[in-house]
Amino acid sequence: ATMADEIDDPGVDFHGGMGDDPDQLDGEEVMEDDPEVKEIMGDEVDDAADEQRTNIRGSAPKNNGSDQEQAIVQCDTSAGPITMHFYRSWSPHGYDRATTLFEKGYFDHSHFFRVVEHFLVQFGIGYTTDKELKTFSQSTIPDDPKRPELLPFKEGMLAFAGSAPNSRSNEMFIAYDRAGSLGQSPWETPFGKVISGLENVKNFYKGYGDMPPWGKGPKQGPIYKRGADYIKKDFPLLDKFETCSVQRTNQSSGP
Repeated sequence: ATMADEIDDPGVDFHGGMGDDPDQLDGEEVMEDDPEVKEIMGDEVDDAADEQRTNIRGSAPKNNGSDQEQAIVQCDTSAGPITMHFYRSWSPHGYDRATTLFEKGYFDHSHFFRVVEHFLVQFGIGYTTDKELKTFSQSTIPDDPKRPELLPFKEGMLAFAGSAPNSRSNEMFIAYDRAGSLGQSPWETPFGKVISGLENVKNFYKGYGDMPPWGKGPKQGPIYKRGADYIKKDFPLLDKFETCSVQRTNQSSGP
């Protein structure tokens, strides 16, 4: 059966590695015990990029924003417009990183490189040539406390992909309708949701399936190494962001 058929699905990590047992999703245990995860986490990713990520890890600059701060992020995509609502009260570190990356245009023209029917859409590997922005995007941020009151994951919710505690950086996902098993790993605290254009998100091209060995989609290592050229040549039907705008606001209460 394909991953889409077995919706009680393994979790999401920074490089897409997934264990066979959805109960074994606590990052380090998966990484230690699953040889497929080791392969994807190591050999699939270009060594130089891995070394860079190791060298630049550390906390992002502090943000003094109010915990009540929210942001409306409006994006044009190749499948039509989408609007997302981010809540700092849900995940302060995650909110700060995601909102800043969208404000800086980091995701503009990047692809939704992993689209698994009924499960999730993963994105976040930008094509910027700005070295400072690239370094910032790949630095890691601390995990935020889990938010059990927001679980199980609902369709349209956003969270970060990760690989271990405190590993969040630039890759994120939007949940589809059967992603309820997500949210247990420390990096999967939701920070927002799609409030308009969810039908467009659901229409993103899914024909390539998941990444190997579960599907025929792109591998993340070559995206980091070769950028948009890799996607355009080998996966030309994938959808992508066009440009996004961000409006921050302070409100007295969450949704």
